[in-house]
Amino acid sequence: MLVGLVILLAIAGGWVGSRALAAKAELEKAQTLVGTLKSQATAMDFTGLGTTSTKLSAATGKAVDQAHDPLWRAAEVVPFAGANLTAVRQMAEAIDVVAQDAVAPVATVASGLSAASLKPVDGKINLAPIVDLNAALTTASTALDSAAASVGAIKLDGTIDEVSAAGTKLSTMLDGAAATIGEVSSFTSVAPAMMGASGPRNYILIFQNLAETTALGGTAAALTEVTVDDGSISIGRQASSQSFVRDDAQSAVAEDPKLSSLFTPLMFTRLNLATSRPDFPTAAQITQAFWQRDLGGTVDGVISIDPAALAHMLGATGPVTMSTGDVLSKDNAVSLLLNEIYFRYQGKDGPDQTDAFFAEAAKTMFDAVTNSQGDPQDMLKAVTQGVTEHRIMAWSAHPDEQKILERTPIAGILPTTNSDSTTTGVFFRDMSASKLDFYLETAATLSTNVCTAETPTFTTKANLRSTLTPELAAKLPGYVASAPWGAKQFRTEVFVYGHPGTTFVSSSIDSAKGADLELTTDDLGRPVARFSVMLKPGQSSAVTAVFAGPKGTYAAPALQTTPMLHPTTVTLDAPGCQ
Repeated sequence: MLVGLVILLAIAGGWVGSRALAAKAELEKAQTLVGTLKSQATAMDFTGLGTTSTKLSAATGKAVDQAHDPLWRAAEVVPFAGANLTAVRQMAEAIDVVAQDAVAPVATVASGLSAASLKPVDGKINLAPIVDLNAALTTASTALDSAAASVGAIKLDGTIDEVSAAGTKLSTMLDGAAATIGEVSSFTSVAPAMMGASGPRNYILIFQNLAETTALGGTAAALTEVTVDDGSISIGRQASSQSFVRDDAQSAVAEDPKLSSLFTPLMFTRLNLATSRPDFPTAAQITQAFWQRDLGGTVDGVISIDPAALAHMLGATGPVTMSTGDVLSKDNAVSLLLNEIYFRYQGKDGPDQTDAFFAEAAKTMFDAVTNSQGDPQDMLKAVTQGVTEHRIMAWSAHPDEQKILERTPIAGILPTTNSDSTTTGVFFRDMSASKLDFYLETAATLSTNVCTAETPTFTTKANLRSTLTPELAAKLPGYVASAPWGAKQFRTEVFVYGHPGTTFVSSSIDSAKGADLELTTDDLGRPVARFSVMLKPGQSSAVTAVFAGPKGTYAAPALQTTPMLHPTTVTLDAPGCQ
């Protein structure tokens, strides 16, 4: 009888072992298919998503079938081996929930889409796919939350290293996926209303002039009213910064004395300076106030874009022809809009002529984007690049929508904690009333021991170099040259924002070349050092600020800068950091 029991246990063990190997093979196949899904989603291969989702469901279903065998379940009570079998079964069940209840609903909707269905046609976006996708994402978000909770509760103590590592990896993956899908679902839940599904929306599009730098990019040079009604997009009124009241006794919004001291009180009385602070909600609310006060109407949101972002988008649409006969392309947009146009239109009417040219460029680009010109995948990549570079920003006047936007890079908000990234900010602002930043190159370096020291220090250096030659300086139009100093010199302010929780320690300046530390204060929950740098044609200078942090937990260091006409060269020196 004993021999028979041993033989029976051996047979049962072999059976369970074969089932475990089969389950392992199916789960490994599922892992490969998840990678395929990510690639297909990135490539907008909607048909492929549906096919891969079906394969994923089959693989996870087979894995669960293996683990639900009666002998498997009985073997789960066996010491040591049982803990491993239980953990594998629970992981298989969680992955199957993801495949059946999260991936499948989204893939079903996606497989019915096409790249063409997402393109505006005759200025209208079809909102139905977005509504359907939101319903699927809501279901997926619930399923992922459930699966993440289930995997988080799996007991991995006493399991072999391979099972323990797989459980930890799966838990991390599901937590990340749940957070990502939750964010996307939050956005798609408000996207239809933002696109006029519940009534017309009016947005103001700011065109930032990078030839005159401000902390967020450039001055608010041209503005366009965009109305969205049930997906139909149309251009309304167009204006320039000169269209608004310029009375220093009349603030568009209540003046904040602290911001006036750090930047300028003119940011509240002159629309073009609304972008002075490195915080897009501030600029957007000032813009909204100016527009509603001086031009009338309701502003539901503000969107900002600069010529470099437009150039990215022109790479997707291809060259576009303006009514002036000019052809805007990804290669010439920046130089034409931010420099050449000033040489073309000189004299007392120059500002009005350049404003009209900017308005025409904005309208031409708008028509190209909203009339199906360009591949949607290429356009998505272009817009994503613009957002990543902080060249495209958005703000909603509706609190529920803004709450969602502010968790994304498009919000133009500096991180308020060091939990996700330990971010230093270096921002520039022209103080010459000029368009000379076309000839300015910048670099920023962050050196820190945050990954090796208990109480870290952060040393941030900003370099500025004028590429303007004396020969070219002599030929500059008056509107490009500095109002106070002509082409002899120009002045740039540098704002170095330390990390949340740090304190300003010291600074160093290249005083021989006209640099000076003007002010130390705080803003946006951070210490700030403001420098002034005066450059002559061809000259270089540098400023440095040092901040110290207390003991605590710091995420990986990062350095965010003004999205300049010529992108700032950024260097991170952080020994021991990944």
